Amino acid sequence: MAVVRSRLSAIFVGLVTACAFAPLPAAQTAGLTPDAERVARGFVTAFSVNDRATIQSMLPKSPQNLYGPCPFAKMPQISKPRADGRVAAVDFSGVMADLDLPRQGIIVLRLVEEGASKTWKVRQLYWFTDLPAEAQIPDKSATAADRRQEPAVRKAAIEFIGAWSRKKWDVVEKLTFQWWRIHRRPPKWVKLTRVDVVGKPTTLDGLRVDFDATLRFAGLLPKSVHGNFWLVKEEGAWRVRPITFSLLF
Repeated sequence: MAVVRSRLSAIFVGLVTACAFAPLPAAQTAGLTPDAERVARGFVTAFSVNDRATIQSMLPKSPQNLYGPCPFAKMPQISKPRADGRVAAVDFSGVMADLDLPRQGIIVLRLVEEGASKTWKVRQLYWFTDLPAEAQIPDKSATAADRRQEPAVRKAAIEFIGAWSRKKWDVVEKLTFQWWRIHRRPPKWVKLTRVDVVGKPTTLDGLRVDFDATLRFAGLLPKSVHGNFWLVKEEGAWRVRPITFSLLF
């Protein structure tokens, strides 16, 4: 396997599973009501063991609440499309509707087979201020076949953001790879040693939950990560938006 291909796949998995926490009591829960805190902790706990059934039960029922307002104030600059087999990524840079969010990040996509056709769908968004050196995200696709996918990858990301900004929920849903429906085995090599959970106001409606944690990977040196996700009230209960569940470095 080519080094570049393995690196992109590893980072895709790493960004998604770096939140795989063994549940611990919170060190901080400022700005969260008891109900919101319970839902936030339940989501993180379910995510830590890849309990996708529980995660699905915590998501909003309506597409409008599931995806929520588009976080981009306008269409961002989409650059560096690259593919790695069934996984792809593009960089984005632009003004966010929530000004507390970093202005840059990554959109990760997944190639989905639908009958005789294959379609790139958006899996998740990740924001960052400074991408860490250990991320090792390649600057380009590894093979000629991957490079031929780059225009389709970029187009899929732009179409998704465009539909999101226009609140075309049926189109957004069609263009989304719903990772929360895919079964995964519980991780065995990640342990949480500290976590803070803080609620913050947001211009994207609902409640933004920021978390900061210290992880220990396979008994090695600790690694600090932080990130966020959004809670939205639906039918009187707090629910989690999965697409904007993000790590910030």
